[in-house]
Amino acid sequence: MKTIVAGIFLLAVLFSFTTPKSNFSKAKNVYSIAKADSGFVYKEEAIKLLSQAKYDLAYDIEPGQRDTLDLNLHEIAVNDTLGKYYRMDNGNYLACLPDVIHPDRFSVLVLIEYDPNGRVLQAEPFYGGVHFCCWDTHYDTLNRHEEGYFSITTCGTGSGHCSSYMHLIKGFGSQGQGICSYIWTSWCQPGRRAMLACHLTSTVEIKNDTVTMHYTMEHLKERRNGKYKTVFSEKFDVKYVEREQGWVALDSTKIQDFPY
Repeated sequence: MKTIVAGIFLLAVLFSFTTPKSNFSKAKNVYSIAKADSGFVYKEEAIKLLSQAKYDLAYDIEPGQRDTLDLNLHEIAVNDTLGKYYRMDNGNYLACLPDVIHPDRFSVLVLIEYDPNGRVLQAEPFYGGVHFCCWDTHYDTLNRHEEGYFSITTCGTGSGHCSSYMHLIKGFGSQGQGICSYIWTSWCQPGRRAMLACHLTSTVEIKNDTVTMHYTMEHLKERRNGKYKTVFSEKFDVKYVEREQGWVALDSTKIQDFPY
């Protein structure tokens, strides 16, 4: 009897060494568990979504001609957050991700609609400046607002300049004329002894189909210690409505006077 038991044990041990081990599990499938109404998109899921996204760049880039400061895939850690997702009323999900899987493309955001199984249904590019100066984090790209709106934030860049533009859409949409939400320009107004910087900040209010931007405009003078002193400040509101070309200011006088 002891001999039989020993033989069975030996066969079990040999089987455990010869049976190939699976190097994946259902728990690692990013789509195996039902998603919440909103959450974050990490590197693994971002790669799966971006690899399915098909969109027209509208321009060609030759190898070696890239001039941008956005992230490449090898610079991103596994646990880095690349975006945010939201569940839409139709049960699908909306995410906006920087296109980090194509190293010869300029800084492009890709708006993606995908189903609960992770299958991309449609994708649309959003273009900004040569780098993402107006974000604190990569998930600043997509946000949800009242009245059923989502917003995508693109940046404007230049020498001593950074700005942001809010593109409001209901569900999936394409890039149109955005609403200016932030500006920093190192030189915009001549002062008595030095050039003044300009700073524009805002908060947004949405009621029905009208957007009101509450702006604060500042002219700043740089001190010797590198900090800035406010020499002029003004608050004003601008209302925007949606037209075929995007969001248009009902009275653009104030915002147009501000240097972009």
